Amino acid sequence: MICVESKKYLDAYLDGELEAGTMLEVEAHMETCETCASLLSLKTRMKSEVASLGASVRAPDGLRTKVESLRGGGRRRWWIAGVAAAPLAAAAALLIVFTVGAGPTDGEPVASLVEEVAQRHARELPMEVRGSDPTEASSWFRGKVDFPVRAPSLALEKASFQGARLSNVRSHQAAHMVYNVDGHRVTLMIFPAQRLSLGGGDVVRVDGKDVVLGRQNGYNVAVMLDGDMAYALSSDLPSERLVRMFTDISI
Repeated sequence: MICVESKKYLDAYLDGELEAGTMLEVEAHMETCETCASLLSLKTRMKSEVASLGASVRAPDGLRTKVESLRGGGRRRWWIAGVAAAPLAAAAALLIVFTVGAGPTDGEPVASLVEEVAQRHARELPMEVRGSDPTEASSWFRGKVDFPVRAPSLALEKASFQGARLSNVRSHQAAHMVYNVDGHRVTLMIFPAQRLSLGGGDVVRVDGKDVVLGRQNGYNVAVMLDGDMAYALSSDLPSERLVRMFTDISI
């Protein structure tokens, strides 16, 4: 089985809807293809996060009617409905941009920082500078950290900048910035990426940039390496939303 065929069967494989022979072929391909195995892992993550929403998210009645009219088992129809109930652009981003990323493997694994980034987010530390314009925060950081802070703006609808403060991630100085996205608090940590590697976690490639995904204490974390800088997003939003933010961040 080749990658094109394997990817075609992944959703049915997750739902247990393949015939035994085809399922064995898919499993055999996963054992030798890191790219498809990574994609399967990420699809599993997305399905789990959608399922965790439970009854709190309901697809529009018109969409539910269309989904119910599709051929196939009821279980798969409702999986489609669950994905559709989430922001469609976010779901599409997850399925399109995720591939195995290649990058440096020497140094401290980025995945080892996930716990600390999530803890910084969970503590809701007070902001040292507030306002609605992230570029003003860039000026505030000048002279306070040893790297230029190019405060990114989120091009997402219903996203607003809340404030910033000095922080750190392990031994790295960090610019700690907070946004509100659809009523959810999102923390962005910016810090030097020296001595960091991509090992130890799920690595994906988004718009040519490597992103490491993790989860700690109920919060999702996504860390993007861009040249000699690292950008870490953490929130209770699904991981595919965090990945989508990287495609909507202008740095």
